[in-house]
Amino acid sequence: MRIAVIQFPGTNCEHETLVAVKECGMEGEIFRWNRPEQELCEFDGYVIPGGFSYQDRVRAGVIASKEPVMATLREEAANGKPIIGICNGFQILVESGILPFGDGVRLALAQNVMIRGGEIVRRGYYCAWTMLRHDAEEKRCSGSYILRRGEILSIPIAHAEGNLVSADKRVIERLIDDGQVVFRYCSERGEIINEFPVNVNGSTENIAGICNPEGNVLGMMPHPERAFFAWQLPWKHPRVQGYGPGRIIFESMRRYIEERRL
Repeated sequence: MRIAVIQFPGTNCEHETLVAVKECGMEGEIFRWNRPEQELCEFDGYVIPGGFSYQDRVRAGVIASKEPVMATLREEAANGKPIIGICNGFQILVESGILPFGDGVRLALAQNVMIRGGEIVRRGYYCAWTMLRHDAEEKRCSGSYILRRGEILSIPIAHAEGNLVSADKRVIERLIDDGQVVFRYCSERGEIINEFPVNVNGSTENIAGICNPEGNVLGMMPHPERAFFAWQLPWKHPRVQGYGPGRIIFESMRRYIEERRL
């Protein structure tokens, strides 16, 4: 199976993301934004990695979202192919309208606002290890396909605009009601505490990752490629045979593609 790792000007996580793709037994290559977009149709899945596409000018992800490759990714998503957008990739998926519902821009990933005790204690860029609770049903989403509901992962964040908000509260309600909330920031015990440092960026309902209604597109702010190998993890974090929890995201994509082919 072939995976395209999409590179825009300012992307800076494409190489480690490609390593993660290949380590999970998939073929992969870096697909530059200015290649003929029709060539994307030859791939089985896609990852839009993190970074600062177009220097986050205007706002994060908005310029990249207008590139021709994104129109093709929209078509491939409609065909059921999996897409994972990580950090800036999540922002691009939101700005393109592919997430949350595929019908236009319904959300924003706004500037981080860290609140504790009812007061703002920090704004802007923040890099830290976070705990994520998987809140979707098993096999609900291509990027968490092999995770059970309630499982907890430790994955790092590194962003300035990850505060998921919407001007229409019905959008958040629909995400929750339809099971599109995939990951939430939580405590080590899995508690959803809506203040810093558990809610690391002020995101509504502690939301760290969502999928589209069909489940084949995942957007998440934390960086699973930075928690893929055991040597990347802080010493106290759990390891599984030399790998970290981030591997699960890429393994899920592989399993999703395998079962989709059956």
